[in-house]
Amino acid sequence: MSDTQLTATTVRTRLNEIVRRETPIQEKVSDVLDLGVAYLGADFGYLAVTDEHTDRWDPVVTTELPEGVPEHTPRDLSATYCRRTVEGETQVALHDIPAQGETDDPGYQSFGCHCYLGTPVVVDDAQYGTVCFVAEEPRTEPFDDAELLFGDLLARVLGHELECDRKEQQLRNQSNLTTVLNRVLRHNLRNSMTIIRGHAQLAADQLDDDSHCDRVLKEMDELIELGETARDLESVLDQTAPREPTDIGSLATCVASTVEEATPAVSVTVDAEDEVTTAVRPSFEQALSELIENAAKHAGTRPIVAVSVDRTPTDVVVQVTDDGPGLPKQEREVLEHGAETPLVHGSGLGLWLVHWIATTHGGSVESTVCEDGTTMTLSVPHITGSSAESTPADSQLPELTRARDQYHAAFEESNEAMVITDGDARILDTNETASTLYDLPKTELRGRSLSDIVPDSIDFEARWETLTTEGTVRDTVTVLDAAGRERIIEYAATANIVPDQHLIIAHDITDRVRRTAELRRKTRAIDNAPIGITISDPHQDDNPLIYVNETICEQTGYAESTILGQNCRFMQGPGTDRDTVDRIRTAIQDEEPITEIIRNYRRDGTPFWNRLTIAPITDEAGRLTNYVGFQEDVTGYVERDQTETSRQKKLDVRKPVR
Repeated sequence: MSDTQLTATTVRTRLNEIVRRETPIQEKVSDVLDLGVAYLGADFGYLAVTDEHTDRWDPVVTTELPEGVPEHTPRDLSATYCRRTVEGETQVALHDIPAQGETDDPGYQSFGCHCYLGTPVVVDDAQYGTVCFVAEEPRTEPFDDAELLFGDLLARVLGHELECDRKEQQLRNQSNLTTVLNRVLRHNLRNSMTIIRGHAQLAADQLDDDSHCDRVLKEMDELIELGETARDLESVLDQTAPREPTDIGSLATCVASTVEEATPAVSVTVDAEDEVTTAVRPSFEQALSELIENAAKHAGTRPIVAVSVDRTPTDVVVQVTDDGPGLPKQEREVLEHGAETPLVHGSGLGLWLVHWIATTHGGSVESTVCEDGTTMTLSVPHITGSSAESTPADSQLPELTRARDQYHAAFEESNEAMVITDGDARILDTNETASTLYDLPKTELRGRSLSDIVPDSIDFEARWETLTTEGTVRDTVTVLDAAGRERIIEYAATANIVPDQHLIIAHDITDRVRRTAELRRKTRAIDNAPIGITISDPHQDDNPLIYVNETICEQTGYAESTILGQNCRFMQGPGTDRDTVDRIRTAIQDEEPITEIIRNYRRDGTPFWNRLTIAPITDEAGRLTNYVGFQEDVTGYVERDQTETSRQKKLDVRKPVR
C-alpha cells in the first residue's frame, strides 16, 4: 500500500519541486523514483530503456536496491514484466502476482517479485522505455486510481524531462560541432592560405610579368581577412562579454576619427547629443566601425559620411549616411533576415557582424536606400541604472573565452613584435609591431619563411633546430627588413604554444646597439682618465650606468661588471646628505648640469668625499641621449678644509673680547 503520510497533493507538490530544480537529469530521475517508492510503498523503482526489436532491457536509473536483490539483472526484455508494458503500450499493474495467476510469467520466474507497477515512457513521440516500481511482498489491495494516475503522471513527467534533456544535448552537440568546425576549418584554411600566399609571393618576385600573381595575392588576402572576420563573428555570437555603460556619441566620434585617419579622402562628421549612454558590450564598437568603414568605402567621388546619435524613449539610435550608389539588394536582405538562402548571398561578413551584434543587444539594423545614398540605422535598447547589470549568462564568462580574448588583445596591441609560425618556419600571423619592424604589411609577411628575412651569414637551420628540440630560445640576431636594411633584434621563441605552432617575440635593439658602440668608440680616449667618468642611459628604467672607466673602479673598489647596470646611488650610504641627493635628482630630471661634493662609500664600507659633476648629452636635434658623470676623490681637500675650519673656530674663541 502507499505511504499514508504522503497524500496525492503532497506528492504532486514535491514532484513539481523536483522538476523545477536546476539539476542534472540523472539526479532528477533518481529523486522522482525515490518519491514514487515512498508514495507507493515499493521496495525499489527504476527507469529502463527498452527495445522490442533487439529484445534489450536496460535500467538506466535505479533507486537503492533492498538487500538480497541482485544488482546485475537479466538484460533480455522477454524475461521482464516490462515487455507487457511495451507490447501493449499501456500501464501494467500487478498487486499480488501469485494470487492473480501470473506465476508462469517470465518476469516472475526471473525476478520472483510479487508486486509490479509499470508505465510506458514516451520521448519525442516514440517508445523510450518504462518507469517501474517493484515490491518483494504482495499488496493486500489493488493499486487505486490515485496511484495509477500517479504512475502515469510520473511517466509523462520523466518523458518530458528526458525530451528536454535530449534537445539540450543536441543543441550542445550542434553548438560544439559548429564551434569545432568553425575553428578547425578557419584555422586550417588560414594557415594553408598563408603558406600558399608565401609561395605565390616568391613566384611573383621571380617572374617578369607578375600581374597574375598580384591577382592571386589579392584574392588570398581577402580570404585571410574573411577568416579573421569569421573569428570576430564567433566572439560576437558567444555573448560572454559583460555590458558596460557607454557614451555612444563619444564612441562614435572616436571610431569616426579612426576611419578618417585610415582613409584621408573621406570626411566623417558626427552629430550627437551631449551624452547618450546605454549599456553595451565591447562588440558594439565593432558594429559602429563596420558601418562607418562600409559607408566610407562605398561613398561617392567626394566621400562624405554623416553619423548621428539620438535617443528615443526606449532606444539609442545611430544612423550612418553616405552619398554612394546604395547598398545592394542582397546585402539588404541579409540584414533583414540575418540568414542566407540559396538565392541570397552577402559579399562579406562585415554586415553579418553588424546584424548579429545588434541582435545580441536586443536591437536591430535597417537600411534605407535612395538616390542620394544609403542610411544604415542601428538601434539598441536604452538601458541605464540597475538594468545595465550583466545577465546571468553575461556574468558566467568562460575562462577559455577570457583567456582567448586576453591573448588576442595582448598579441595585437603589444609593443613587441610578435610572430606565429608553423612547423616549417613559415609565418602564419603577426601583429602590427612586427609589420613595422620588417617594414612590410602583415598580409605580405604571412606565408614567408623566417629564413627569408635572415642574412645568409646566419645559420638559420641550426637556430631553428635548437628551438624545436629545446622548446625555448633567447638570442640576438641580425635580420633584413623589406628595404634590405639590417636590424639587430633580441628575441625569445617558444615552440608549440599550440601543436606545431611557435611564438617568437622580438625587440629592435638596433639603435641601442649603435649608441652603445658609438659611446664605446668615444670613450676609448677617457678609459684611462685620472678622474672617474661614468655614462648612464636615461632611456632605460632607473637611468643605469652603461660605461665606467678604470678610475671609478679604483675609487670605489667595485669591479666594472658589478657597477654596470646600477644607478649611481649604489655608492651612497648612511652619511650621505639627503639634501645634496635631492639637488642632484632635481637637476637630472630638469636635464641641467650640476656639481656637488657628496659623501660616498667604497665597497669595504669606508667613506670618501666625491666631487660629482653630472651633465646631459644631447644629439644634433637637441634630444637627450645620455648623462655623463665626472667623479673626483677630494677627501684630502675636504678633510684639510674641515681641519682648518675647526682650528679657526678655536682661535676665534681664544681672542679677548674688547
